[in-house]
Amino acid sequence: MKKLAFVAVLSLSSVAWAEPPKQPKCTVLPQPDSDCAVSTGRAATIRLARIGVELVLGTLFGAGLGTLGAYAGLNVDLASGKESGAGFALGTSFGVALGVAPGVWLGGRSMGGDGSIGWTLLGSALGTGVSAALLAADSSPGMLFLGATIPLSTSILAFELSSHLRHESAKKRAPAAKILPSIGPRYVGVTGVF
Repeated sequence: MKKLAFVAVLSLSSVAWAEPPKQPKCTVLPQPDSDCAVSTGRAATIRLARIGVELVLGTLFGAGLGTLGAYAGLNVDLASGKESGAGFALGTSFGVALGVAPGVWLGGRSMGGDGSIGWTLLGSALGTGVSAALLAADSSPGMLFLGATIPLSTSILAFELSSHLRHESAKKRAPAAKILPSIGPRYVGVTGVF
């Protein structure tokens, strides 16, 4: 009778026992760290380019989903016998709020930013609330323009404040634990690096 043997081989390196170096948290939100120095000229240029891309994509996504929300809200209003009621305004608001943040986040991520989608969504939601309050008080053309820019600007602000100022390099990262199958002529096992 043939018997199969299962061999488990574990390999521990010295990294497993060493204390990993503390990486600085280089964000403004939620907690800044003082070890994050970057050259001001290069950081400003990269950030301005990233904000430009966030502005374009946030506007496109916000306008697209805002238009879909307005269409859905208008259909609800027409079905209830009103031409332009609360459904139109609510549909537009929700469409813009749900469209701006993903557009800003995708624009920022495509340009190397690593801001939080949660903070970006929160910024968009707060901006939409402020915009709705301003438009409820006065809906003149100037206030409509201002109301349209507030969710976009607060979303960009939240993404940039939660984005790291300096990224750790791939060389400095501690190796991750790996468990790999080990197959030999007479055994099958598992080997690991921790």
